[in-house]
Amino acid sequence: MRFPVEKLSERRLRIVAGVVLLWAIVIAGRFYQLQVTQHAGLKAAADAQQQHNLPIRVLRGEICDRTGQIFAISIPTWSAVVYPQKVKNPEFFASQIAETLHLNAEEVQARLDELQARTGKGRGYLLLKRHISQQEITDLKRLPFGANAISIEPDARREYPNNRVGAHVVGSIDSDGDGNSGLEQKLNTELKGRPGKMRVLRDSLLDPYVTWISDPGEQGANVTLTIQNVIQHVAERALEDGIREASAERGSVVVMDPSSGEILALANYPDFDPAVEKPSPAEFAKRLNAAVQAPCEPGSVMKMITVSMGIETGKFTPESLIYCENGHFNRPGRKPIHDVHPNGTLDVAGVLIKSSNIGVAKISIASGPELLYSYLKKFGIGDKTHVELPGETGGILWPLDCGAKNSRGEPMPCWSSSSHEYIAFGHEVGATALQLARAVSVIANGGMLVSPHLIMKSERPHADGTVEQLPLNLAPPVRALEAQTAMTMRHIMQRVVLEGTGKRAKVAGYTVGGKTGSAQIFLKGKGWINRHNSSFIGFAPVNNPRIVVVVTLNNTPQQGGIASAPVFSKIAETALRVLQVPKDDPDNDIHGMPAPVKEEDDQLEEPPRKLAGKKPEEKPKPAPEPAPEPGPYLLSGPRVPDFRGKAMVAVMRESASLGLPVEIVGSGVAHEQSPPPGELLPVGGRIHVQFARPQ
Repeated sequence: MRFPVEKLSERRLRIVAGVVLLWAIVIAGRFYQLQVTQHAGLKAAADAQQQHNLPIRVLRGEICDRTGQIFAISIPTWSAVVYPQKVKNPEFFASQIAETLHLNAEEVQARLDELQARTGKGRGYLLLKRHISQQEITDLKRLPFGANAISIEPDARREYPNNRVGAHVVGSIDSDGDGNSGLEQKLNTELKGRPGKMRVLRDSLLDPYVTWISDPGEQGANVTLTIQNVIQHVAERALEDGIREASAERGSVVVMDPSSGEILALANYPDFDPAVEKPSPAEFAKRLNAAVQAPCEPGSVMKMITVSMGIETGKFTPESLIYCENGHFNRPGRKPIHDVHPNGTLDVAGVLIKSSNIGVAKISIASGPELLYSYLKKFGIGDKTHVELPGETGGILWPLDCGAKNSRGEPMPCWSSSSHEYIAFGHEVGATALQLARAVSVIANGGMLVSPHLIMKSERPHADGTVEQLPLNLAPPVRALEAQTAMTMRHIMQRVVLEGTGKRAKVAGYTVGGKTGSAQIFLKGKGWINRHNSSFIGFAPVNNPRIVVVVTLNNTPQQGGIASAPVFSKIAETALRVLQVPKDDPDNDIHGMPAPVKEEDDQLEEPPRKLAGKKPEEKPKPAPEPAPEPGPYLLSGPRVPDFRGKAMVAVMRESASLGLPVEIVGSGVAHEQSPPPGELLPVGGRIHVQFARPQ
């Protein structure tokens, strides 16, 4: 028999054991909850307290031309940031900060009050000022308050050393550092790179004690363009002058290597300042890249394709005769086709030389709409070039099939029974300047349709010093014409410049081929007005073209032979000199070139006239100097001008006007140059100009 005391002790022991067991179960459950169920969340919270990710800044990649001239570069800067919730007295804080950073105190205070009144996201960060100076940083650190409220964050400023030169190609960025036009927009991901991450361990006082790089990130890619900065500069100035002289509204120029598709210059006017991150609506409209985004009726330049078709298919030869109806071609049930100047019978070459609408219309009628459509496609009309620029359009070439529908399922316009007659001379069709450059390259390069492109190479530097070459995806050339046809067309187009509507396109020392174009503008409610889209497409030298140049001037009272051909001549002359293309017509000296016959339109107004009167007596020519003896290289060319003490813009303008390649280093004013002033620039040589800021 057990005593009551023993029973009581045993009972108490069981109760205590049960409580301990229950407590152990609770603790075990809690351990399970912490270590298993909530492990991920708690670990993340602990890491958030102890570990911090700091971004490793990467600079946006550089953009430079084919010679290494920098068009866009990012400069490291600092920006001032404030955390509004840590500001105790917004009014006093704003007054002190505004004085230090040269801001408006009332605006700063209003912004602080607004953010402090917010709840949730978007209330804990205010960018006070970007790209602050070193003096402003020093002054901020001296302020006796707000040490925890103010932060100086790393930033970068995008600079464009060439200012507006090449703006439509290079593009611009917005205040967030993202491209919003040009290559800056198209290649934004490659140029921007990817910031890295640095892991920081902090103690209970938030002091770092261990750091390591958890993600090195990716540096922004450096892009080398096919653009040549001197040719680009001259193209822009010649275009601006041409627009002013022709009273045009705007215009575009494309200079391209017809064999490779490399774009040497691409210009539009009006231009814009790429450094402006927040342009006004009027300024933003100037960023339209008309050379790739704004197609217009090409007019008579399209006759190049129609005549090529007639010769290529064997339906015509350059000597085939076509009756041009004395300038008025009646067709039953259709509007008559007119020539500005009446022509009787012309051979096919003469049809192009005298730019007869009736002649090319008859070539198209004999060939049929299906054949014309196929040749337009062979020349790339109606198709995008896939150049590395945003917003490119494919132009306007309606389908032959009237049952075709667009992507929204809506019926598309199509060719009428007479469309091929008008498209033959450049109406009812639209093309961009870049598409026209690709089309004329088919003639210039021997019959190949090439892919115009702006990127010569793209490379990404790595932290270990290595450089990764990024791939370039270029479509291979496609045969569009037989080489013999292209050669025949080149010589016919040479006669356009020598005998026809393109006399103003002549270039001293070089043979030139080309075609003028003038498409009259139709305004709704007003009909056809006396304004034109005037253009000139051409190439040089004729037997081995190294450049094609397309000039389009929009909304001008003048026509292509008068308005656009002189612009072509200025640009082509500089481009050929800069590329050091040997002259193939030395007798065609600039001082001996006769003044061009006056032209009022795209058709020859009158035959070339011989100068009346007695021929002036010729002075005896001095005996030619003996040729220099052969050496390691031939020292020839222009003398080097004195650039010292001049601003970068002045140096670029002078070098561009002289066609001299210049390599620019630094900023400010020209300090040193090599070769020195007065020396002859060797063949293939460059002038190295070192710039420095005045002390």
